[in-house]
Amino acid sequence: MWVFGYGSLMIDGWEDGYGCTQRVVAELRGYQRVFDKASIVNWGTRACPCPTLNLRPCSKLDGCVGTAFEFPDERRVDVEAYLVKREGKGFELKSLEVTATGAGVVQALVPIYTGKNVLIATSRDDLLKLIQQASGKSGNCTTYVLNVYDELAKAGIQDAAVTSLRNFLVKFAREHGQ
Repeated sequence: MWVFGYGSLMIDGWEDGYGCTQRVVAELRGYQRVFDKASIVNWGTRACPCPTLNLRPCSKLDGCVGTAFEFPDERRVDVEAYLVKREGKGFELKSLEVTATGAGVVQALVPIYTGKNVLIATSRDDLLKLIQQASGKSGNCTTYVLNVYDELAKAGIQDAAVTSLRNFLVKFAREHGQ
């Protein structure tokens, strides 16, 4: 069985506790990273949510590069239970085709948020305001976005949506003396 990670699943070592047999770079075609899942506890509040990572469908010509984890089939129930608990309400574990380095096309579970806390920012300025104002128990939203960029860069992943938002935040901070 395979799991595809595109955010925190890629970096925190969760897979070690479930007998992961392989951890490889993979691509999920037809989906792209977006900042539209409202964090109302860790990085924001209900009154001022932080836009966090999610996936949304896009052209089959485009895709999302992340990490694919392979587990023994007998660990499926445990891995799925962990992912359901970790990701929380509103996440769906979709079985989608990913291209895993060295393994080719495989079916992987992909956590995608489909719940009620989806943010619809009408402009980049709206998104920037949300990011600059939001803060939760894990820190502020700007730190979240910059950390996502840094972790992807460490993994050698250049993601257009993440890079564009990070560059916009850095430019804004520079122009406004922050």
